[in-house]
Amino acid sequence: MAFIRINYDDGNRENLSYESVEIHYGNDLKKCFASKNFIKDWWDMRKFMILELSDEIYFTKSSSVDHFIMDGAPYDSAFLHIVDGKSVLKYIDYANKNYLYSQQHIYEGIEFFVPQGTQPTWEELKEICK
Repeated sequence: MAFIRINYDDGNRENLSYESVEIHYGNDLKKCFASKNFIKDWWDMRKFMILELSDEIYFTKSSSVDHFIMDGAPYDSAFLHIVDGKSVLKYIDYANKNYLYSQQHIYEGIEFFVPQGTQPTWEELKEICK
């Protein structure tokens, strides 16, 4: 099992003071992504998961991931899907009151984060994370 967490100052609502993304895996192993750029750190963590942790059976997130976003971090979720052999980011349309049900399939993608209020393509997100 691998366990993902975000390190930030959860007591400071004005400035969340993002520090890093960590992934704990194996027998007490940990990898920290601490560029101070949350979007890039999350990207790098996902890349590490795919390339290095393919033997892990189960991945989970600590509540710090949800709390970071709910505490006001300026990021939105983007979900990676493969459509006709191409990588595509999909976004939830929150204007639809039934989005949890009508767009449930979008949540099945791999979650990445983008700057709040934007919807970059997969290629644009790759450029952001270079």
